[in-house]
Amino acid sequence: MATDQKILQHPEQLVFIDECLPQLMAGEYSITADLNVEAEGADKAGFGKAVKNVWVGAPRFTLEDAAVYTMYPPKDASGYFEATLPQIVFNRRTLPWERTIDGALHSITAFKLDNASVEPGAAFGHAPWMALLLFSEVEMSGNGNAADAVVPGRKSLKDPGTDVFVPELNAAGIKGQGPELAPWEDINNEYDVIDIPLGLFKKVVPAKADLPYLAHVRKTAVDAGKESAAIADNGYFATLIGNRLPVRPDSGADGVRNSVFLVSLEGYHGFFKKPEKYIEDKGKGKVRLVVLQSWSFTIAPGNNFRECCEGLHVSPFKMNYPEKTDESLKKAYDYGYALLPHITRNGAHTYSWYRGPFNPNFLPASAATTIYKTADAALRFDAATGLADVSYAAAWQLGRLLALKDKTFSTALYQWKLQGKRKVAGVAAKQQASGMLPAGLGIAIAGNDTLEETMKGFLAKRYNMESGFDITPLPFSNKAADTLEQLDEVAGRADIVPDIPAAVTGWLGRLFLLEGVPVNYLIPHEDYLIRREGNTTAREALGTFYIDYDWIEALLGGALSIVAHEDSVALLNTLKDGKFLPAELQDYKKNAAFIPSGEGERVPLPDKISGHITGFFLRSQLISGWKGIKVFARDETDNWMKYPLRIERLAEDIQLCVFAGKVQQIMFIQPPEGIHFGIENNGKSWQKTLRNKEGDIGTTAVELNVTDGVLGLANAAAAMAKAGMPVTAAASFAFQMLENPVIYKLNISDHWKKESSLI
Repeated sequence: MATDQKILQHPEQLVFIDECLPQLMAGEYSITADLNVEAEGADKAGFGKAVKNVWVGAPRFTLEDAAVYTMYPPKDASGYFEATLPQIVFNRRTLPWERTIDGALHSITAFKLDNASVEPGAAFGHAPWMALLLFSEVEMSGNGNAADAVVPGRKSLKDPGTDVFVPELNAAGIKGQGPELAPWEDINNEYDVIDIPLGLFKKVVPAKADLPYLAHVRKTAVDAGKESAAIADNGYFATLIGNRLPVRPDSGADGVRNSVFLVSLEGYHGFFKKPEKYIEDKGKGKVRLVVLQSWSFTIAPGNNFRECCEGLHVSPFKMNYPEKTDESLKKAYDYGYALLPHITRNGAHTYSWYRGPFNPNFLPASAATTIYKTADAALRFDAATGLADVSYAAAWQLGRLLALKDKTFSTALYQWKLQGKRKVAGVAAKQQASGMLPAGLGIAIAGNDTLEETMKGFLAKRYNMESGFDITPLPFSNKAADTLEQLDEVAGRADIVPDIPAAVTGWLGRLFLLEGVPVNYLIPHEDYLIRREGNTTAREALGTFYIDYDWIEALLGGALSIVAHEDSVALLNTLKDGKFLPAELQDYKKNAAFIPSGEGERVPLPDKISGHITGFFLRSQLISGWKGIKVFARDETDNWMKYPLRIERLAEDIQLCVFAGKVQQIMFIQPPEGIHFGIENNGKSWQKTLRNKEGDIGTTAVELNVTDGVLGLANAAAAMAKAGMPVTAAASFAFQMLENPVIYKLNISDHWKKESSLI
C-alpha cells in the first residue's frame, strides 16, 4: 500500500519556495533618460535629462475572484475541519509580496526578518501584506451583544472620528509616512471592510514574529491530467495560511459556522511595532480592515476529501427516479432516456424521448454507416408509448448547427470538396483527350503533364506544313450517361481524393470527443447525477457510461451535411475509428502525467480506437472544493489506461472523464497545490508529527502552543527546530505542517457496485 502511494504521488512532485518577490513592487518610480554627445575636437555637449514618474499597480482594496485558485476548507463545505488551518491559494506567485505592511521597499521594510542565525526558529524572509482571520458564528454575532460583534460592510477608510481605528495610509503622499496612495485611489471611497473589537483582534491577529510564516510558494506539475482549470503562473502557486483553528461545536451541537476573511495589513505597521498599547493610546476600541475575499464553512459531520469520496453514489449514467415512478417509464429510464417537453414544427406541445451520447449500457454500433439527409430522417417512433425518439435527430441537427457556426471549418470543408471535384474533372478530361490521341501521346497526357502543354506539343509536331497529316483524332462519346459513368469511375480512385485539411480533421476530431456540445445535450435532466434517499436528494454522484457510436455518427453526419460529399461514408467510418484524434491530445503523451508506474516516456496516440470508449461524470464537492484533482483509471485487465481522451470540468461541481477502454477502477488524488495544513490532537494537547528529509512522516512529535484556537507559528517553528528539523523560513515550515494527500481507490464492478479503499 505504501508503495502504491509513492508510485501514485511520483508524478506530483511538490517544491516549496520561501517567497517570490516581484521585480518591482507596487508604488511610484522615476525613469530618467540622459543623453551626452562627444565629438572629436569639441567639448562634451549635454542635452539635459528627461524624467518620467510612473506607477506600478497591484491589488490593494479589492481582489478579483480570478486571482484565487482555490481555498480550504472549501466554500460552504461541511466536515471535520477542526484540526485544519485555513488557507487560500493564488494563481500569481508574487501576490502576497507585491506590497509591504509599511509601504517601504523590500530592502528597507521593517518587516524584513533576516536573523535566522540568532536562535532556533527565528525566521528570515519578508512578511506578506495580507493575512487570513477566522471568526466563529458566535463572534460574528457578538453572542447577542452588538458591541462585541465582528461587523462586515462597505465603508470608507477615512478616520470616522469615533472609536474605530483605520489603516494609517499616506493619503498626502509624504515620503516615509506609511503606504502611499496611488493617484487613482481614494480613502473616501467605500470598500468591503470588517470592524473587529480590539480585544478580539489582538487575540486572533498574527504576531509580528509569525508574519513571515504566513505565505510561501508551491511549485507543482500542471498538465492535462488534471481537469481544466485557470492556472495563470505555470504551476507556481502562492499560498497564504491562517494561524487559527476553526471553532468546534460544543458537545451535542449540530455544527458551528466559521468565516474566514482575507484582509489587508497595510497601514498597521504602527500596531505591529508596538502591539501592546498603540491602538489604545489613540483612544480606539475597534479596528477596521479591508476585506479582499471571504468565505464560510461549517465544522460538523460532513465532507472532507476522504468523506466526499466515500459518500459518492455510483451508478450507471441514467435518471435516478423515485420509487413510485410508473413502470412503463422505469424501463426507458434504465436505458438512459429522459422524457422531455417537445414543441413540434407546427407548434404542438408534446413529450419525446431523448438520450445523449452516453449510454448506461453497452450498445453495439450499427454495422452499416448511416447517412441522414435531414434531421427528420433520424427520428424514431416508439409504438409502445406513442412518442418519438429524437436522440439521433437532435444529434444530427446539433452537428449541422455547430458546423455552420464555425466559418473556418465550413470554409475548409467546402474548399476540400471543391478541390476534389476539380481534380476529378481534370483527370476525366485527360482521359478523354488520351483516348483521342495515339498511345504514346495518351500516356503523356494521363501522366503529370498538363493537358494544355501536351496538346500544344502534339499539334506542333503532327499538324504543320512539314507533316503528312497522317494521324486522325479518334472519336469519343459525349453522351451524359457516359460522362457521368466516367466521372464516377475517376472519383472512386483512392489517389484522386485530395488530402483532408487539418482544419477539417482537427475540428471533426474535437467534435468526436464532444467538445463544443452544450452540457444540456450531455446531461439532459437534473435527475441524472444525484443521490436519492427517500424524499431528499444529494449531488454527490458518479455516473458511468459507454459512448453511443450511433449518436456520434449522427452528430458528425450533421456536421458533414453542410457540404454534401461523395466520401461522407468513408469519412464517417474514419472518424468513428478515432483516426482524427485532435492534436491537442498530445498533451496526454507523457506517462508521468497519467500513468503512475511510468518513467516519463512518450505514449503516442493510437492509430485508431478499437474497443470501448467509456468514462464517467463526477458531480461532487470534490470538483468544486479541490481544483486540479488528479484522476487515474485502470481497465478490466488491471492495467493503467494510457489514453484519457477528455478530462474537463463542465460546471462548478461537474467533471467529465472519457477514456479509450473500459474503466473498472478509478483513483482520485488530492491536488498538492491545494493540500492543506493540519495538526493533531492526542486528547491532551495539540502536536505535530515531523517529517524526515525524504518527506515521510516519522515518529518525532512536538507539542504546539494553541491558545483560543490560535497557533503561534514562530513558536511552532522553534519547537521543530529544537527537535532537530531545520525550520527557519516559510518553505521549511510549510514542509513540516503539510498534511498527507488523500489517495482514494474506487473499484467499479459490472454490476455497478463500488468497492473502495483509502491508500
